[in-house]
Amino acid sequence: MLVEWFEVKNNIYACLEIGCAEARMMVCNIRQERLYVLSQQSVVATGIENGNVVNVNQIVEKLKLLKANVEADLKQDIQNVLLAVPSVECRIDNVTNSLELDPNQPISHANIKQLFRDIINQPTYHDQVAINIVPRAFVVDDKNAIQNPLGIIGKQLILHAQKVTASASLVYNLINIAELAGFRIADIVLGSVAETMYALTSEQLKKGACHVNIGKDMTTITVVHSGKVVSSVSLSTGGKDVTQHISDAFKVDEQTAEMLKLNFGRIYHESTAPEIIYADDLDGQFVCVTRQMLTDIITSRYEAILKVVKQYLIENCYKHDQMQYIFTGGASEIEGFNLLAKAIFAQEVTVFTPSMLGARSAKYVKLIGMATFIHEMSLLTGQKSNIIDFDQYANVIPDSPLSMVESISTEVTPKTKGHDRTFMDHKLENSGVLVRIFDMIFDEKVE
Repeated sequence: MLVEWFEVKNNIYACLEIGCAEARMMVCNIRQERLYVLSQQSVVATGIENGNVVNVNQIVEKLKLLKANVEADLKQDIQNVLLAVPSVECRIDNVTNSLELDPNQPISHANIKQLFRDIINQPTYHDQVAINIVPRAFVVDDKNAIQNPLGIIGKQLILHAQKVTASASLVYNLINIAELAGFRIADIVLGSVAETMYALTSEQLKKGACHVNIGKDMTTITVVHSGKVVSSVSLSTGGKDVTQHISDAFKVDEQTAEMLKLNFGRIYHESTAPEIIYADDLDGQFVCVTRQMLTDIITSRYEAILKVVKQYLIENCYKHDQMQYIFTGGASEIEGFNLLAKAIFAQEVTVFTPSMLGARSAKYVKLIGMATFIHEMSLLTGQKSNIIDFDQYANVIPDSPLSMVESISTEVTPKTKGHDRTFMDHKLENSGVLVRIFDMIFDEKVE
C-alpha cells in the first residue's frame, strides 16, 4: 500500500495553458499503466492576444477563478503546475553533450540530469531562455544508440537531443501572471512540441508530418521529419477570424456570430432547403441568416486559414505534398473540416481527439501531451513532481480502472542488444515520447 501511495502521490500532473480564448487546466494521474483525468476546467480568457500578455489584471483574475474551480472540483489545493509556453519566437536546435563516467558504477538518474543541466546552461540566443531538452538517443561507449541507458556500465555517455528555447520576456510574463494568480510553477513546456509528440504516431514522426493546432487567435504549425521537430511557429490567424467574418457578413455583433458558429457551423454541406437559423431586426434592418449562407461564409474563412498554412510550408521549402497532416485545437472539430483540409492539401488528414473520458476534445491534446512528456522525463531523471498535496488522495483517485482511462503500457526489457547489463525500459505506448523519438531516428528498435 505504501508503494502504491508513493506512486500515486508522485505521478500527479496539473497542466495549465493560458490561451487567447480560454485558460485551461487539467489534472491527471499516470499510474498502473493508465492515465486518469481527475479534473479539467476552463474559463474564458481575456488579457492575452497572439500569445502575449496585454492586460495583467484581467488574466490574473481569470486564472484565480480557474484555480478555485479546479480546487473545488478536486477538494484539494493545487501546489504546483506545469505551464505551457506558446510557439512564439521559439527555437529548436540539435545538440550533443557527453559525460565521462565512473566505469565501476552503473549509469544513474544523476548522470542523465547532469547531461540535461549542462545543455540547459549553455548560452542561448539573445532574449531566449532554454525551457526543454528533448532526448533523441543515448550512446554508451560508441555502441548502439539506446533509448534508456539507466543501469548500464560504461566510460562515456553521449546524449543526442533537441534544445528548445523561447522568448525570455514571454516566458517570464507567463510565469509572473501564473504566480500572481496563486500558482507555483513546477516546470514549463513548449506546448506544441509536447502536443505533437503525443498526437503523432511513430510512423508519422519518422516519415514526416505537419501538426497544425488551430486556436482562437493563433494557428501553430509544427513540422517533424526523420524523428526531429524541424520547426514550430505560430501565425496570427484562427477561430476569431471565422467569427469576425460571420459578424461582418451578417452585420451582427461578435457574441451572436460566435453563437451561430458554435451552434450551426459546418463546412461543405449542400443544403436542399433555405433553412432559416437566425433572424433579427438590427438598427432598423432585417437580418436573415440561412444555414447554407452560414456554411458558405465559414467554409471560405477556413479555406483562407488552411491556405495560409500551405503557403507557409511552400515558402519554407517543406514538401507539403508528401506530408501527413494532423490537426488539433477546438476550431478543427467543426463538421466537415477534414473534407476541406483534404481538398486543400491533397493528402489524408486526421483530426486527433484523445480517447479518455473527461478529455474527448482536440483542445485538450496539449495538456495531455505536457503531462506525458514530463512523466517520461521523470523516468529518465528520477525527479518526481509533487503537484498536489495528496494526503487525502483516496478522495480523488478513482477506484475503478474502467473509467476515465487511456491505456499506457509499461514494459520491462530483460536485456538490451550490445550490452551485458539489464535495465528497466519504461515505455508509454500511446504517448511514448521517448520511445517514438528513438524509433523515428534509428531503424533498429530497442528490444
